[in-house]
Amino acid sequence: MRELSIRPFGYFEEDLEIDFQQTHRPDLEIQILACCMGNREGIKIDSSFFWNLEIGKRTEYLLTVATLPNRSQIEFNLNCYNSECQRQMEITILLLELILLQQQAENHPTEIALETKKFSLRKPTGIDQKSWLEQQFPDEDSATLAMVQTLLPVEQISSFQQIFSQEKHWMQTLNQVMEEIDPLVNFSLQVNCPYCGTENLHDFDLGDWALQQLYRAQQQLLITVHRLASHYHWRESDIFAIPPWRRSRYLDLIQREVNYQ
Repeated sequence: MRELSIRPFGYFEEDLEIDFQQTHRPDLEIQILACCMGNREGIKIDSSFFWNLEIGKRTEYLLTVATLPNRSQIEFNLNCYNSECQRQMEITILLLELILLQQQAENHPTEIALETKKFSLRKPTGIDQKSWLEQQFPDEDSATLAMVQTLLPVEQISSFQQIFSQEKHWMQTLNQVMEEIDPLVNFSLQVNCPYCGTENLHDFDLGDWALQQLYRAQQQLLITVHRLASHYHWRESDIFAIPPWRRSRYLDLIQREVNYQ
């Protein structure tokens, strides 16, 4: 992150070009990051950089963009699983905690122990993800097996295939490893309900949370453009020629006029 510049989303004209309705989520996430991140000189980075990122790292960057400029935490609501309670709980997670979790995952290689052999797995990247999405698998186990073999070092693939072909019961182990390989992608949170004390284990899609925040930012930008265009009869290009802080000031003045009426 130190060698990269990053800006909040929802302030500039190019932010309106992002189509949040597209079906392939990796494409959406990478378009947003390519829009908001650059090198230390502020020059945009080619999208191939983001495709080559580990998916967990991409999620970290996406969360960082989604919490700019004034937030350093993620807030959401969960419902207690206890059928006699089901009350809503407010959850807060510091972004720094998630960044540290990602760093720990990066520093600890993933291994699978099958019989007497250990196999090492690299973390999946966006390129891996894109390849998997383009393939069709007959079932979930077939998909998991193909993913694992993609992440193995080339020199270990033959040994892995030999062991796995003899003992299919290793499938559960593979599924568990793939669930744990990227903590920010397959994020789960254990929460004790403050009302009834029940332990709740919740799966939470951090990337989806980030996209929801970014979509709201885009909608707010559209509202800003609409209000300024309606009031001052400016063109969209005129509005975006004005820095964000001044646009905000104009909105305050418009609202003041409304309040005085």
